[in-house]
Amino acid sequence: MTSHVNTTYEPFSAEPEYVAANRGFVGLQPLTHVRRFLDLACGAGVVSELLLEQSPHAHLNGVDYDPVQVDLSTARLQRLGREVRYGFELTNDLVDGKSVVTLAVGSADQLPFPDQSFDCVTIANAIHLLPDKPQFLAGVARVLRPGGLFGFNSAFYAGSMPPGTDRIYMDWIRIASELIQAKSDGLVAAGKPPIKRVRGANRGAFKNRWYTPAEWSQMLCDVGLQTHATNERVVDLNGRALGLVGAYGGLAEVLMSGFPIEEAAAALEQAAEPALAAAGFASAPRNYLEIWATRA
Repeated sequence: MTSHVNTTYEPFSAEPEYVAANRGFVGLQPLTHVRRFLDLACGAGVVSELLLEQSPHAHLNGVDYDPVQVDLSTARLQRLGREVRYGFELTNDLVDGKSVVTLAVGSADQLPFPDQSFDCVTIANAIHLLPDKPQFLAGVARVLRPGGLFGFNSAFYAGSMPPGTDRIYMDWIRIASELIQAKSDGLVAAGKPPIKRVRGANRGAFKNRWYTPAEWSQMLCDVGLQTHATNERVVDLNGRALGLVGAYGGLAEVLMSGFPIEEAAAALEQAAEPALAAAGFASAPRNYLEIWATRA
């Protein structure tokens, strides 16, 4: 097992399954009329790119709490010929005929934008991490113009695991734990310290409650956002894709709580294909909830 930890989702975000899932999410809602996007938790810029494909002349602001992710978004959008600036400015500038993109390091639930600034706000693959969802949704409603659109997707909701697939994750964690234990035993046999596990070290983000689609729609309604499209998309992850998900340090820290993150990430990546085989699956199906709503 290697000691490298992926601190971002970039490796998995390049996988066809991830791109196709987000393309489907963005394509669920016509966006050609949008002139100003806000992409929250913009990550490596995959969804930002898909949004600009839908409306190439729109201006886009992207926000992510991680400076490394903002750098990844910058590189992706610059490769597409976009000028990228930094901060929270709302610009109408064009460079070489293309709208300028503005990226910022910041929190998705603290938006320093004026009221009614955007035609469309998105947050992909991240809303489940936010601790205060009503507060977040109220902020989204505030910065949306009347008639503006809000969309999100998430693989962490009540209904995300098709029946019977929980066995995959049980075997995944079991096999990864066995790999770490085998490595630890080898270290001890060589006269070195074992790999220690510290209980109670789990981050709180993934401990948030998983809501049903109906509960999400009610929370949206409570802040003046009316759901008009709901979809549950099945995404099949093969062994390679599942391994890249496990290699992401943020998830490894949660699934293998208490183990050193570098050991947990390496073990989960290595255990993905054996776990699928042990559970009797060729791939790991996962439901992604997609919701689009309109501001009243």
